[in-house]
Amino acid sequence: MTLTMNTNTPKKPRQITGRFVLMCFVGFFGVIFAANAIMMYLALGTFPGLEVESTYEVSQGYNEEIALAKALEAKEWSVDADVDRNDAGQVFVSVKARDKNGAPIQGDEFTIKFQRPTSTSTDVVLRLQEQEAGRYVGNIEHIALGNWTVVVEAYSAGSGDTPVFRSRNRLFFE
Repeated sequence: MTLTMNTNTPKKPRQITGRFVLMCFVGFFGVIFAANAIMMYLALGTFPGLEVESTYEVSQGYNEEIALAKALEAKEWSVDADVDRNDAGQVFVSVKARDKNGAPIQGDEFTIKFQRPTSTSTDVVLRLQEQEAGRYVGNIEHIALGNWTVVVEAYSAGSGDTPVFRSRNRLFFE
């Protein structure tokens, strides 16, 4: 019988020192800071910020906007917009407008605005041409894919900057 002796001493458990705790602490918050910096950079790059200079000034016209909306609704116009986008990005717009008696609306100026919900930098305004009684058409060379807010407005000769009709809808181009 042979007796074997192990002369290796067991490893000492690693001691947690103040320096180790400090490095873990700094490393943990460094990762958090880096993640926050990346998220902030991406957020500022995709959302440019405010759309109005003074929200107070905009709020002062709120009651006038409500009164305008009620006046436009009382007209009971029927306005149907047909928006088609082809693969090249061209958009073709056709608007059919009728008054509450079903007669075509003639002689007004119709515009259609394509607005991004989060940014004003790519907004497009198109003035439509009256092709026939109550039918207005136009096209845009390129509109990007994604979400758009589409605003159809009509202006009469004597209305100035106040629209006689306004419709706001959401549209998604795939």
